[in-house]
Amino acid sequence: MPRQIDVDKLFETTVTVFAEHGYQAATTQEIARRSGINEVTLYRRYDSKAALINAALTHTLARSPFARLAATDDVVADLVALVRAYAETVERYGGAALTLLIELPRHPELSEAMSLVPNLRNAAQMIAAHQERGRIAPGDPMQLLWTLIAPVMAVGLWARTGTPTIASYDPNALVTGFLDGHRGSRGE
Repeated sequence: MPRQIDVDKLFETTVTVFAEHGYQAATTQEIARRSGINEVTLYRRYDSKAALINAALTHTLARSPFARLAATDDVVADLVALVRAYAETVERYGGAALTLLIELPRHPELSEAMSLVPNLRNAAQMIAAHQERGRIAPGDPMQLLWTLIAPVMAVGLWARTGTPTIASYDPNALVTGFLDGHRGSRGE
């Protein structure tokens, strides 16, 4: 009877190796070694390295904190949760997402792994829900999302360069500043 594979561990390892090395240098041999799986087993389950990386990124990012956002009646709590979920996801998977964005133009076979787009749409829908309730000013929800998470994104990018930067930021202050400029007519 074939041995069970811990798919979560395999996918976490695949995402890590991809983030560390990029698409070309990420080998199935390295992924298999770190996962404790025979490389042949990887090819039996996934026809190619691209299929494995696509499956791993899709699986992992779909289960990230940023993918599990839901709007409530509390705009401040929702936006703070959004900022924290984005920051936690960037902390855990930002290297892989950044690597994917860099590698995609050269390797279109990775296009199935763009599962970060649904996460962004979900967060924008949260903003849209609060716009409908009059708690956030009208405007393109995706653009407002970028405005809200841009500081977190910038801190994450700087941190990846190894450049000393802001050690931390206050999600509550970030949301307060955002709402000061984008509060709706029912600004609660």
